[in-house]
Amino acid sequence: MRLRIGNGLILLFVGLWCSGCSRHAAPYITLPSGKQIKIASIVPMHFPNGEDALILNCETDISIDDAVDLRKEVDEIWGIFRKNVESANLSNGMIRITHPEGSGSVTHSKGYGFVFVKRADGLWHCLQDKKQ
Repeated sequence: MRLRIGNGLILLFVGLWCSGCSRHAAPYITLPSGKQIKIASIVPMHFPNGEDALILNCETDISIDDAVDLRKEVDEIWGIFRKNVESANLSNGMIRITHPEGSGSVTHSKGYGFVFVKRADGLWHCLQDKKQ
């Protein structure tokens, strides 16, 4: 199966990159809440034994241990990123979100991945949710 990425995704990434160049070292997107999220990358992933996916790697200022607020933010991100996954004609999308910790020259980060799958009925479902 050959992975196709729609023009919308390419334009989004170029737009994010260009808008980020003028103010930031990396591109940012603004969520409906007004908060800005740093985008590290948007990459397609081919799985030989499964369906392909589009992966968004981003950073947050919310602790990975704060599951409630983190999930609210991921839902906002998914509301935007889902359109890119659908434009790429994919039924799998992943948001890998990290929270940088520490200051100075020595830092580390914690991260978590949220996998979204389009079900047979056409609705998207996060695999981390209870079966619905």
